[in-house]
Amino acid sequence: MKNVVIFLAVTFIFFPKPHYAQQSLAQYPHSEVSNWGKWGPEDQKGAANYITPDVIIEAAQLIKKGKTFSLAIPIDKNGPVWPGRLKPHHTMDIAGADYATEINTEPFLGKMKYADDYLYMALQGSTQWDALSHGWYDDQLYNGYSEKSIVSGAFGGATKLGIENVKESLIGRGVLIDVLAYKGGNLSSGYGITREDIEGALKQQGTEVKKGDIVILRTGVVPMWYNDPSSRDNYFNPQTGIVKDVIGWVKENEISAIAADNIGVERTPNEIDPKTVSPLHGNILRDLGVYIGEIWWLEELAEDCAEDGVYEFFLASQPLNIPGAVGSPINPIAIK
Repeated sequence: MKNVVIFLAVTFIFFPKPHYAQQSLAQYPHSEVSNWGKWGPEDQKGAANYITPDVIIEAAQLIKKGKTFSLAIPIDKNGPVWPGRLKPHHTMDIAGADYATEINTEPFLGKMKYADDYLYMALQGSTQWDALSHGWYDDQLYNGYSEKSIVSGAFGGATKLGIENVKESLIGRGVLIDVLAYKGGNLSSGYGITREDIEGALKQQGTEVKKGDIVILRTGVVPMWYNDPSSRDNYFNPQTGIVKDVIGWVKENEISAIAADNIGVERTPNEIDPKTVSPLHGNILRDLGVYIGEIWWLEELAEDCAEDGVYEFFLASQPLNIPGAVGSPINPIAIK
């Protein structure tokens, strides 16, 4: 047999320190906000910097009942994912049936037997966080980093703004904003959630948003996927979500992250440019450095909040420590 030699070509790329545009995003008409440089020219955490030790300590005081809620959908082939992304695929490598049917007749270690499995999925193919490297416009990411800092291929990834930068963050005070309940329990498909809706829901709940909060919007979109299979043909477009005037509210309230029980947080189609997919991701991720959470499950939490009138809680929603990833599946846990 001939010997086969594989040569690996390694390219070293130098990334200069980010520079800031003189006109904060004026090239993008709908963007008038920016947090670039707020935490220094080399910052890679963005609005997660709002979550200080004091913020976490204060959030921990919200635990009164010790009651926990998982805000994640099951990671399986049955959940909604963004069109074009692969659904999660869970497969067994070694199972008990292999021993029983003598497919695998020799245990690994003496008399011990083991099962092993694999999960293949898009990192944003379930309940998840978007990293700040996930979405941008022009040729710059958050804080002025070049789009070239995201390298393609099997050995690539985000050399800047990867999800690992917040592996110990996105933990603190969570606030549920039940827009669905505020609008009477029915949001038409493609409804645009406005700043007025968010402020109205907060007023109705008697809830105040604070600096560093992880804000979670309830729309009812994800439950619709599970409860009404007939709706799936038109599930993604149109889809209920936030509209342009919410961006100013996000900036002013200095929240660290915004999540929702829908596919992309923002409305589809958008009112800015129907030919552009999810343009508000550019404002939220790229301009403000605020994290976006998608495909969350909120039903049991919403029911409990409605019962006791408390819409704030301690939230642990840290991502997996995946260096260079532009997103991460999560199992957010709300504790009241």
